[in-house]
Amino acid sequence: MKRLISARDILAAMEKHEDLKVDGNTIVTAQAEDIARENGVVLLRGPETNEFLSTKAVAKEPLSSEGGDTLGQNIVSKQPSESIPLSVMNEKKPLFTADQIEHVVSAAVDKGLWTKNDLQNLLHSEQDLPPITVGVSGRHIHLSKEHLCELFGEGYKLTPIKDLSQPGQFASKECVTLVGPKGVIEKVRVLGPVRSQTQVEVLAGDTFKLGIPLAIRLSGHLNDTPGITLCGPKGTVVLSEGVIVAARHIHMTPEDANRRELHDGQVVSIKFGGIRGGRLDNVVIRANESGALDCHIDTEEANALHIKNGSIVEIVK
Repeated sequence: MKRLISARDILAAMEKHEDLKVDGNTIVTAQAEDIARENGVVLLRGPETNEFLSTKAVAKEPLSSEGGDTLGQNIVSKQPSESIPLSVMNEKKPLFTADQIEHVVSAAVDKGLWTKNDLQNLLHSEQDLPPITVGVSGRHIHLSKEHLCELFGEGYKLTPIKDLSQPGQFASKECVTLVGPKGVIEKVRVLGPVRSQTQVEVLAGDTFKLGIPLAIRLSGHLNDTPGITLCGPKGTVVLSEGVIVAARHIHMTPEDANRRELHDGQVVSIKFGGIRGGRLDNVVIRANESGALDCHIDTEEANALHIKNGSIVEIVK
């Protein structure tokens, strides 16, 4: 069985002002090595490694009486701080050069053994990427300039009260009422700025209350969606289409998408932690230059998973 020299052994030798002998049957821990070097405890080697002895070790050996360039005289000329640690003695050359490693990796990718996504996972941890946070959306409406004037008066401008996660977008103080075949929902918040086409975003449960079909769509995809009546303080607007339940999506820039090996329009899944954590499928990546990194789900989905604004989402491809 090999003999072990630990930090405790080094400290004991230091108190006794002793050095320790190390032979081929001895293991010295890294911590012991460091403590010995810091406190002047010399690890005495056998003949096969005596070229690494420090001044203190050689001082105990008689020097050659002849004037030649003896081993002992060479070692005595060194300062104590020049003692060479075990780690230097055991240091090995790397198996491959940088060029060889690059060649191996390239060959593995060419042969399909590794994908770019595999390399991304190897070289970049999740900590290298900004986290994707959740933005929870309630029911709201985006108005065209024409419909804004019809509901609130000619020349009316929205009054911002809160900036939203996407650049340039805001919640306004203005609200409208939604009137459907079976019910009414009041105080639906208007978001700005105005758009080219009015779009109403409701929850799945709202469609039952209003009595309209459920159409799950991405923002701006309004063909063949149900219509509704809007009521404002200055007038009423009847929409022939434009009411959607927003599809789950993640906003990001093209650069964000590239770093995650994603692309605009790609459908992924997302995973949440927490006491009611789970997974949601059919989440669309929306990558454009004006996008800010944010995952949008609605309040019904957020309540089901017991998450809130600012919670972290993990993408599952």
